[in-house]
Amino acid sequence: MTTPYVTRYRNGEYLQYMKDVLELVNKQDVDTLLLTNQRNALTGIVSQIDNAFQQSLGSSLTQGIIELDDRRDKAFMGFKSVINGFSYHYDAAKKVHALNALSAIEKYGKDITRKSYQEETAIISSLITDFESQPELVTAVTELSLTDWLTELKTANIAFASKYLERVGDTAANPLANLVELRSQATVAYRVLISHIQAHQVLNTNAAYSIIIDEIDVLTKQYNLVVDNRTSSGTDSPIDLPIDDDITGEAV
Repeated sequence: MTTPYVTRYRNGEYLQYMKDVLELVNKQDVDTLLLTNQRNALTGIVSQIDNAFQQSLGSSLTQGIIELDDRRDKAFMGFKSVINGFSYHYDAAKKVHALNALSAIEKYGKDITRKSYQEETAIISSLITDFESQPELVTAVTELSLTDWLTELKTANIAFASKYLERVGDTAANPLANLVELRSQATVAYRVLISHIQAHQVLNTNAAYSIIIDEIDVLTKQYNLVVDNRTSSGTDSPIDLPIDDDITGEAV
């Protein structure tokens, strides 16, 4: 049976996957198949995840984080784009300043705006420190008129970090919002359910067990394909909700 990439599913995908699994199981006579307890255990946790997910979607803190992340992404891209433009400048001195500035940015790697929330915050913070303290970069900011861009980037990054910590505190104070822990519990319950189905499939002649296994296998392949496509396109990053930053990319 195909193993689901449960820790790589975004929160909405994870929730819907578990709902779909339960729907496939509930199509059969669960009592006759002796799967009632295992089904009920998973159902209860999935219901909690559903409530927590809906609560997160409606959270003003979550929306604020998304908006501030977009603000700092635009500030970073604008800052870098202006510098890149100067790298083609007819004035040799301005071109040198631009190339120095680009080199300072590129040392932090590619796709900075697609890093996890925490990593992007740290990188931008370090980058700003470089441009405020290293003489050649301080000069570049002045000569290329980058002060307003640097100020906006710094302001946006600080605002994001503050809002993110505010949401962390909100999550800690509200167990229902802890989707990571709930997902962990649901995964355990899912494994128990699947193990029971597979055990009965071996020991029992009832074809319903094989039907459930086959249908869940097809379902799992469909969900895994979504993740595979994201990976191949370079967009398999934690951008669903901030809580997803804590989820690693490993299989069940």
